[in-house]
Amino acid sequence: MSVTGYSRMQIRLHWVVFGLVVVQFLFAGGIGQAFGHYIETGEKGVTLLVALHILLGLAILVLAFWRLGLRFLHGVPAPDPSHTPAQVMLARVIHGALYLLMVALPASGMLAWSLGSELAAGVHAAFRVILVLLLLLHVAAALMGQYIKKDGTLTRMLRPEG
Repeated sequence: MSVTGYSRMQIRLHWVVFGLVVVQFLFAGGIGQAFGHYIETGEKGVTLLVALHILLGLAILVLAFWRLGLRFLHGVPAPDPSHTPAQVMLARVIHGALYLLMVALPASGMLAWSLGSELAAGVHAAFRVILVLLLLLHVAAALMGQYIKKDGTLTRMLRPEG
């Protein structure tokens, strides 16, 4: 399927998920403390921050599947012709890993919290680090494409096709 840009819904979901991920990072300390307390005492202390973290994680998971569905139904724009095959492959790997993490982070967090699993918590923490690194690469590539190469990369995620 050949499309010239992202749909309005794809763009909205992209930015909503981005916002939710930022909020998750800003307020992750609350669940981290609650998890430590849970491991030490066996008691789950569900505070507002814990509930918020869990609900937003579930929202990210649902929205990730929605985004994947739209990606398969609507398609995505072809890579810019000025991109090398290596750049295209790297972009695909990063996008794939980001989608994988949008599913794996909530899943590992749910396992950690529901089972009191320190192993799952460790995996969740490692995934967080990987997510930050991939997001930095993703943002850097978008900004470089938009402002240095002037290929319109960022514009495609700001303005719907058509």
